[in-house]
Amino acid sequence: MNKSDHIQAVVFDADGTLFDTLPSLAAAANDVLIQAGLCEVPMALLRSALSEGLRPMFRQALALQATAPHENLAAQLEEDYLAHYMQRWLATAPLFARAAETLATLKSQGLKLGICTNRDRRSTDALLASAALAGSFDAIVGLGDAPAPKPAADPLLQVLQQLALSPSQVLFVGDSAMDARCAQAAQVRFAAHLAGYAGQPADLLPQVMGFEGYDQLTQWVLERLPAHKEACHA
Repeated sequence: MNKSDHIQAVVFDADGTLFDTLPSLAAAANDVLIQAGLCEVPMALLRSALSEGLRPMFRQALALQATAPHENLAAQLEEDYLAHYMQRWLATAPLFARAAETLATLKSQGLKLGICTNRDRRSTDALLASAALAGSFDAIVGLGDAPAPKPAADPLLQVLQQLALSPSQVLFVGDSAMDARCAQAAQVRFAAHLAGYAGQPADLLPQVMGFEGYDQLTQWVLERLPAHKEACHA
């Protein structure tokens, strides 16, 4: 591997990758549905839609109702859901175990950090702030910041542009088919968070590695840094 191909940045998806947000998002959606006299939707049925963004996930909850609400009511419920989520539920979503330690370790090694998500930028910033991670990332691209969302390459390529790095110098970490396809389209190496929200293992291909716990990701990255290789051959 050429020196220019060494990992110089690690870019993360948010929902299902850094943060376990599905329970809080499902709770916010069901609060609004029940208040409107509609049926609660099991969290598992919303899982697949979350990788598309917060609004698509709620639209999935509406699509699962026995009788679809009128268009105007659906639009109002969607706004109510977003507001309720931001006010009541957003700050309750935890980071996955050891994710914060991984971020700190990678940063201490001089690696740049990025976020590439289909979550809107306002709620992304709020989510990072809730975990005391505001200012921890060198580049953040959310829904609407690029011409097309994931699985298109656009948002990840925009992160690379902000970091001033080439695809060969970056590792993208995600948990969904959206993430794997985005990485492949951008020609960026992909690491799969196996404890996230993917429906099937095949959704996370192609990948250079998969991990259940963040300590595994940390070790994998550190072993591929030039300083580690020099130490091993000293």
